[in-house]
Amino acid sequence: MKIICVCGMGLGSSLILKMSVETALKQIGIKDADVEHVSAGTMEGLGHDIIVTAEDFRNEFSGRDDVVFVKNVVKADEVKAALEEYMEAKGLL
Repeated sequence: MKIICVCGMGLGSSLILKMSVETALKQIGIKDADVEHVSAGTMEGLGHDIIVTAEDFRNEFSGRDDVVFVKNVVKADEVKAALEEYMEAKGLL
């Protein structure tokens, strides 16, 4: 499973989000995921199964069904809940 964490520049918040996603995945019991952080402008060239991004980017990703939105990128428990909800809905858990 490949997950990309996306923010505007691919630096600060996406890196923090990447760390939160990795923590959340460990708690869920998923060990084989590849997690990267990138900018919104470069993500299209990357293959991925799931995009994780901040709620602030909802307009940029409207109409997509491969996106998990989180309000607070620092809170691994919030990221975990959002990932679990998405993965259960998609039959990935």
